[in-house]
Amino acid sequence: MKKTKSTTSPIPKKATKTGAKNKQSRATSDADIAQPQDEQKLPETIALDLNAQKKVSKQTVSIKKQLKAGTITIKESRKILQQKAEEQRGLVYIGHIPHGFYEEEMKKYFKQFGKVTNVKVCRSRITGNSKGFGYIEFKDAEVAQIAADTMNNYLMFKKRIVTEYVPYEKRPKGLFHGKSSTKEYTSVRTRRGKQKFSRNKQLDEETALKKTKASVKKFESKVKKLASLGIKCTVVPVTAS
Repeated sequence: MKKTKSTTSPIPKKATKTGAKNKQSRATSDADIAQPQDEQKLPETIALDLNAQKKVSKQTVSIKKQLKAGTITIKESRKILQQKAEEQRGLVYIGHIPHGFYEEEMKKYFKQFGKVTNVKVCRSRITGNSKGFGYIEFKDAEVAQIAADTMNNYLMFKKRIVTEYVPYEKRPKGLFHGKSSTKEYTSVRTRRGKQKFSRNKQLDEETALKKTKASVKKFESKVKKLASLGIKCTVVPVTAS
């Protein structure tokens, strides 16, 4: 009998290094195809109208060049400009203000020292009357210092005026903001009307009793404090019968 050859397939050999490299190169090429070849850089300023993009980009480039050269300057905000101006100015506190020596009179009088930028007389929110003190602002801090030194303990209308220079760090916030501090702009009518209405309105018996009890308690506590200090009080509170 003739011997037949075996038809079994040979055992596959291990993959070579070259085959692995080819696979890696194919993977990288596929990734390159997925990514865009030329990535376009976006402009710094994008125009709303696409047709005007070139014009806008040219304008931005020219503005940057002018800023570097110093031909154009950017305006600062109003708050920053106001703060810088306040830092250069000088503020003077004035106390024991006599009756009749208010905003207009103070501005006219203190003009002899230098330029007066602002005047503030502190007033009551209810009546609008002067509290007896205020502030004067000068354009230059040196002038304010001179005015404070010369006017301190100055006798005016039988009153001794007290003046003191206020540095920028101790300046009250929002001192000259808003409307003028004259009696016309203190809204006296509305506030005074509210006070009149609240104090002169007719009360019920229950509310009147509550108020009288509260006032008597306050008075008794004050009498106790005086007694602890060694002061005798013979005043008796009057209550409604």
